[in-house]
Amino acid sequence: MSNPFQWEHPKAMSYNDTIRRRIIGYEFIFQLMADLIETTATQPEKMTIVGAGGGQELSTLVPILPTVAFTAIDPSSTMLALAKQRLEAEELHGNVQYIESELEAAALERADIVTCHLVLHFLRTTALKKAMLREIAAHVRIGGHVYLSSINGDLSDERFNQTLTAWGLAMLRNGVKPHQWEAFRASFGDTLMPIPTAELLQICEEVGLRVRHAYFRAYHIEAFCFERVN
Repeated sequence: MSNPFQWEHPKAMSYNDTIRRRIIGYEFIFQLMADLIETTATQPEKMTIVGAGGGQELSTLVPILPTVAFTAIDPSSTMLALAKQRLEAEELHGNVQYIESELEAAALERADIVTCHLVLHFLRTTALKKAMLREIAAHVRIGGHVYLSSINGDLSDERFNQTLTAWGLAMLRNGVKPHQWEAFRASFGDTLMPIPTAELLQICEEVGLRVRHAYFRAYHIEAFCFERVN
């Protein structure tokens, strides 16, 4: 099966529209994150955005954190270009360094906050997911926070299929075409490889990330704030 998530394909430039139609509560994931950051006692000085393509994190956070030094990292030049274009269109002028790279290949200073939204489920194996989470933990200072969202669940559980079907009804109401929904559904087990929430949280504990807030859930889409404890 061809990969419907080809980040270097020209269609990736329509990402900011299609992602809202597919991910229930997409903007809430980021706005609720911003609310938590704003109410944290110590405001961040440095933030790293892993998988920054599309620019949603920057669009949400730059207006409320104008003095923060942002590092926006993404392996896709197309997606980084989309993030830059979005900030220009919205006339946002934050302190943003754009890096086209995988996280493990980038020599970055530790940040106060690292974000990684809707990326983890694209990694094909649990070992790859754990490696990324370990890298993320290594890039945040002890006591700092990680904001992570992903599609989670057990593909072999009958309840997963039921809620996935219900999710499809929401997508269709949002304007996703039936053939697009079918391609999305077929991508589970191929290009989308979720793991159960309990397994994700166990891995996070193992790499030194402990849940501080479980702040969003819609069907299989979940978002957490973690604190780096060691």
